[in-house]
Amino acid sequence: MRILIADDDPDFRGLASRAMRREFDGSTITEIGDRAGLDAALATPPGPQLLISDLSLNWIDGFAVFEEVRAAWPGCVAIMFTGTGDEEVAVRAIKAGFDDYVVKSPKQLRRLAAAARAALTRAETRRGLEENRDLLTQELYHRLHNNLQLVVGLIAFTARSIEEPVARRRLDDLGRRVQSLSLLQERLYRGGDFRRIDFAAFLRQLVEDLAALDGRGIATRFDLQPVMLPVDIAVPLALIANELLTNALKHAVAGTEPLAVSIRFRTGADGAQMLDVDDNGAGPQSREAGTGLGARLVQRLAQQIGGMVDIGPREGGGRSCRITVRNPARPG
Repeated sequence: MRILIADDDPDFRGLASRAMRREFDGSTITEIGDRAGLDAALATPPGPQLLISDLSLNWIDGFAVFEEVRAAWPGCVAIMFTGTGDEEVAVRAIKAGFDDYVVKSPKQLRRLAAAARAALTRAETRRGLEENRDLLTQELYHRLHNNLQLVVGLIAFTARSIEEPVARRRLDDLGRRVQSLSLLQERLYRGGDFRRIDFAAFLRQLVEDLAALDGRGIATRFDLQPVMLPVDIAVPLALIANELLTNALKHAVAGTEPLAVSIRFRTGADGAQMLDVDDNGAGPQSREAGTGLGARLVQRLAQQIGGMVDIGPREGGGRSCRITVRNPARPG
């Protein structure tokens, strides 16, 4: 184990070092007494498991030392060992991320060693819990993705057995909605971050899949700004995108030009996220969002994420749909 001790008093550095060697036999201890020493420690692998820092050093303060060490090695346990602080400093240290605060004096060296041992034990326990949690989360997402795929297959199987065209079309639409969720789950699972998703990458794949299923050789145009969206925004917006794209492909009728669908996703100057789905088809161009299930679903989902829906004719022919979400940074 590697331990860093930052203190401008060489006597206390020595006392702290001896206390740590007694507590952690075989550990490697680096004493830091100036800026050059800190720079050298930061540049020397492997990363430390423990930092002990004074508050007031004549060339830096303990909070700055802590920030630099944690920036280089985020998992390093840190203890502030100082005689110049007070209760306010102790509270500040814990809020900043220090694992413990010990008042500096020769009589407190045993307390320092015990605090270091306890902090390292807590850190190891946390890492074990986080690893188990990540494994469980991955398994849950994997099973959810498989279950969604099973539901898609059951819907498709049921639709094929129904002769009534309207009922079959509704089941097909339901299947596409579930497939969109399944695609989103797959992105989350493969991305490894279950809180946020690269929404631009998801959109591209969704559009390409829907266009391929359409079979009319529809041209797709993309203008997608990479954005990591929190899941509670991404899921409703994914369903909205699916509805808009499915509607564009369903109702857009090729005119004099080959049928094309344009998808744009970007962040505005005010921080709002904007999703545009346009087509150049000769289908309906009403400014109303419509009264069908898809239109009602779009409106309801947009309300959930504080979004606004604007649908109308596209300049030059066709249809233009825009969804604006003004609070995309809401925590997931």
